[in-house]
Amino acid sequence: MIEVSNLSKSYRRVRGLDGFSMQVEKGEVVGLVGPNGAGKTTLIKILATLLPGDSGTARVGGSDVKENPVHVRAAVGYLPDVAGIYQDLRISEFLEFFADAFHLKSEKREQAIERALENSGLADRKNEYVEHLSLGWKQRLQLAKTLIHEPKVLLLDEPASGLDPLARVAFREQLKKLRADGMTILVSSHILADLEDVCTRIVFISDGKCVVESQAEGQLPTAAAGRAIQCLIEFQENPRAGELAKNFGGARILESSPTHLRVEIEDGEQGASKLLRSLLEGGVVVLHFDTKFDGLEDRYVRAFRRTGGKASL
Repeated sequence: MIEVSNLSKSYRRVRGLDGFSMQVEKGEVVGLVGPNGAGKTTLIKILATLLPGDSGTARVGGSDVKENPVHVRAAVGYLPDVAGIYQDLRISEFLEFFADAFHLKSEKREQAIERALENSGLADRKNEYVEHLSLGWKQRLQLAKTLIHEPKVLLLDEPASGLDPLARVAFREQLKKLRADGMTILVSSHILADLEDVCTRIVFISDGKCVVESQAEGQLPTAAAGRAIQCLIEFQENPRAGELAKNFGGARILESSPTHLRVEIEDGEQGASKLLRSLLEGGVVVLHFDTKFDGLEDRYVRAFRRTGGKASL
């Protein structure tokens, strides 16, 4: 649904994008992660046809953003990081305005407005003024107007910025529902926990380029995926524990002491189970054995540490 190839964009002497490439398949929810100034907003604005690229290509739903911007705009729902909102309109009037902006006609227009009110949970409040809504409800309304023309692709730039924890949870649930409905979504955010909860894949970007760790790093961890996890092991002092872990295939010792080990296992939970069996059969008295997946925050730090420490959370 989204194809970006060698895309570049400069602002005078500053490069916003530097040969950036990526693909987003239909039904994927892809998180765009990187430090401030990495190029996230530039990429999203180019895909939304609001900013021209200097070179390279970008296509949405098969249409080139430069050659067929009208087709792209019909296929895209775009929510910027700072979205303008008309405070002096009633909620229903706000949605009517955007239904007209997308040239929705007659019966389809009314159905779209009713659907937007229902999906956002604002049907009972449609006659209230926008200015009376909390920030979280305003963001629900913004998402509702972004979806009013039934786009095929959602482009979301820092959609949870400024929301309180409860509003963030509610917004995540909306995105999960859209994911379940098969919506294709590209979302940028600095709130890594939200992305980890919602996205099916993560793309790291820094200095306008794609930062690649390994092929497996693009996919978020699941127990079934067989990706690397860490094992935290506490045991009665035994010198054999370290040797057994060191010689275990697919294991890498991260920390070691006479009574503790932290080990990375390539083969996920299945490999962790085999390591535990090896320790027990080797006579090690295991007091505590815990596993955890390599989280998005860990991967972020590892990815951007390679860029010379420019990135910061």
